[in-house]
Amino acid sequence: MVVPSLRIAVLADIHGNLPALEAVVADLRTQGVDGVYLAGDQISRVPWHNEVMDLIAENGWPAIYGNHDLVIGRLHTRENGPPFTDEQRFASLYWTQATLRPEHLDTVRALPATLRLAWPSLPPIRIWHGTPGDPYSGIFPFTSTQVALALLHSVEESFVVLGHTHRPIDRSFGRWRVFNGGSVGLPYNGDTRAQCLVLDGTPSGWTPTFRTVDYDHAPIRPAFEASGMLETAGATGELHILTALTAQPWSSDFAYWLHHHVAYQARSVDDAVAAYLREHGPGHWAFEVENK
Repeated sequence: MVVPSLRIAVLADIHGNLPALEAVVADLRTQGVDGVYLAGDQISRVPWHNEVMDLIAENGWPAIYGNHDLVIGRLHTRENGPPFTDEQRFASLYWTQATLRPEHLDTVRALPATLRLAWPSLPPIRIWHGTPGDPYSGIFPFTSTQVALALLHSVEESFVVLGHTHRPIDRSFGRWRVFNGGSVGLPYNGDTRAQCLVLDGTPSGWTPTFRTVDYDHAPIRPAFEASGMLETAGATGELHILTALTAQPWSSDFAYWLHHHVAYQARSVDDAVAAYLREHGPGHWAFEVENK
């Protein structure tokens, strides 16, 4: 009797980084995957958003929205609200929406919050971006079992794939096994290679392989400059570049810091970034969990 099996890939947090995505696609061609699924944040923070969306459309990969996709889709609509109404503070988000081709913006706005993957004789998989019902939160390598169980209690499927944290994980919490392949375009674990997840399924469960792929980082800064994103985003654009080049959480950590420093929200973003950089960086992040 032949035991049914399947090999799939889940890509998360591409963030508009085309060279990273192209390297992952080339690597997956050597892995014999039967399907590719996207766990959110396909765009934002790196300028190749249209090219990334072209590649996704060309391949027809099923996808869900991440928090960046969700916010960009809501800008300039009645669904948008504070703090994302501040165009200076979120200049890179507004630039991304303004330069995203209309057909891709329509696609982003139509993305679902979650995917359920099911095949005969194989355990089903549930994909969320952050945590069930919340694309802005995540399960980290250091998240406590108590917290994770509270987040997962409503999930029927025993195998769960997440994104958002930009860090690979394989952890079990009660009856749930949770995977995160890390970030394709902006890892936060110090490994500058593009990262993704390959899952091998049999009737007994899913076995992960964490893929890491080298790619050329040299085009990143020129793309920011040529596209106009760096001019528009200013110092936050520099943080996005630094994040891509170092695989450290500069962009997200600054966003967290600014959220908690109200006085700087009324000043120029460049001033806010300068104040942030005087105090924070590797080992001294504003977001305490980043220091773990």
